[in-house]
Amino acid sequence: MIFYSSKIPNNTLQTIDQDYYWFSGTAYLGIAQHPTFKRNLIESLVQWGSSWGSSRNNNVRLSIYEEAEQALAQFFGAPAALTVASGMSAGQVTVSYYQSLEYHVEIAPKTHPALWPHHKHLPIDSYEEWASTISENISKNLAEKIVICSDSVGSPYVEDFDFSWIKTLPKNKEIVVVIDASHSLGIQHVADFLGFEPDFNDNIHLIVTGSLNKAMGMTGGVILGKPEIINHLRHTPMFAGASPMMPALLDAFMLSTGLYYEQKEKLQKNIQYFTENLEVDYLDTIKNYPAFCTHREGLHDFLKNHGVMTSCFPYPTVHDKPVSRLVISAMHNEDELLYLAQLCNQFAKISG
Repeated sequence: MIFYSSKIPNNTLQTIDQDYYWFSGTAYLGIAQHPTFKRNLIESLVQWGSSWGSSRNNNVRLSIYEEAEQALAQFFGAPAALTVASGMSAGQVTVSYYQSLEYHVEIAPKTHPALWPHHKHLPIDSYEEWASTISENISKNLAEKIVICSDSVGSPYVEDFDFSWIKTLPKNKEIVVVIDASHSLGIQHVADFLGFEPDFNDNIHLIVTGSLNKAMGMTGGVILGKPEIINHLRHTPMFAGASPMMPALLDAFMLSTGLYYEQKEKLQKNIQYFTENLEVDYLDTIKNYPAFCTHREGLHDFLKNHGVMTSCFPYPTVHDKPVSRLVISAMHNEDELLYLAQLCNQFAKISG
């Protein structure tokens, strides 16, 4: 069933028929609906307007882009950053660049389409099976230049990926690892989903791409890597020919940096409070992560009948089991979190 709303939800969803507590979406930090961010955005819109339709490589350039990219690189703990119009664009700019240099492309299972090259099919193995053989497969591959693409975490079904395979890659080849961190940026440090502190200057070159339209609350995308790589990507035809992000959003980010840290801390407290009151084992999640998933039938309808709206749809194809996805955000309060946890506990008892 489809529900229509004339208002973007925050911790509640208003539909034509009734209001619900809203535990879905990807606005993990609640930035887009935060009064402080909206005030900062209005101030930025007055200065920068609603758009800048020129190429970033034009001879006339807006200073806000380079300033904001330096701030984003610092915020994410990367050497350099490049902003683009979307997370999809961030992935495609990166992958198409290396394809133009005739790099062989390998894709991990469950990788987002943003990192799919042309005429390439996803492997059908599990991520664990793929990771256990990727280093050996790279060693045997005749190609000397290779790009490996993966998501940072599984989505929409939450899954924690083990990136220890990066440390076992052969040292005698030119290897670039591209990770789409759309569902991690803003709530996880790169080291959190990798499981180790990244070395952007290692001979295994690491690039992180992703959407800023989820936790960060901005319509746009970002590419993170060492300055030499970022400079190469900046001068590709795909980047030069595309319109950039709204400059006012980037200015609002710079005015709101402290707010992002505050919301991230609040989100972690909300996740902890919810999990402390949860007494079930049918919800899959990963440590300190705001999304909880299950294939158990009936949960979505049970929650909806008690005034809680979540997402539920078949994935990855229409023939697969529906995935019920519950999302905690920084917008929720303890009463709402406790109510959701109690409903989940109650459903476990009546569903067996």
